[in-house]
Amino acid sequence: MTQTTTAADAAQGTAPETVLTHIALPVRNLADQLEFYAKYTTMRVIHERVDPKTKLRTAWIANERDVTDAGARFVIVLIEGSLPREIVGDEMQEEYTFLTSISHLGISMNTREDVDRIAAMAEADGTLVLGPMYRNEVVGYICLVRDPDGNNVEFSVEQILG
Repeated sequence: MTQTTTAADAAQGTAPETVLTHIALPVRNLADQLEFYAKYTTMRVIHERVDPKTKLRTAWIANERDVTDAGARFVIVLIEGSLPREIVGDEMQEEYTFLTSISHLGISMNTREDVDRIAAMAEADGTLVLGPMYRNEVVGYICLVRDPDGNNVEFSVEQILG
C-alpha cells in the first residue's frame, strides 16, 4: 500500500513509508564474490552491468522467491572498482572487509543439516569462522563463514526471520 506524504506530515517530521530494497557491498573481485554466492547459496544474478562513466562493475543477486517481473524485492548489490574522485570527491574512500566482528549478512537455511553442510564446505575451504552451533531461541542454529573479501556471512536456521 502506497501512502502519500502530506505537507502536514512533512511539517511534523513524519517519515514516509519505507521499504528496505538492497544492501550494497564494495568488492575487490566481483567474479570471486559471485563464485562464493553461487557455491554457498541459491541466490542468482538478476542484473549485471559496467557503468560507462565510472567503469564500476556491478551485479545484483537475489533469492529466487524475491525475484519479480520488475526486478526483485531485495538484492545484494556487489560493486567492483574504484570510486571516481570527480563524482564522489575526496571524502568517500573505498573500504573493504567491513562486515567483521559481530557485523554480518544473514542467510536463512531450511534445516540444521543445511547449516552443517555449509559449515563443512567452509571448513574445507578454510573460511569457517564460527560454528555450527545453537546459540539460543532468537539466534538459532548458525555458522559464520568469511567471504573472499573477509566479510562475515551467517547461515542460520530456527530464526523467526527468513
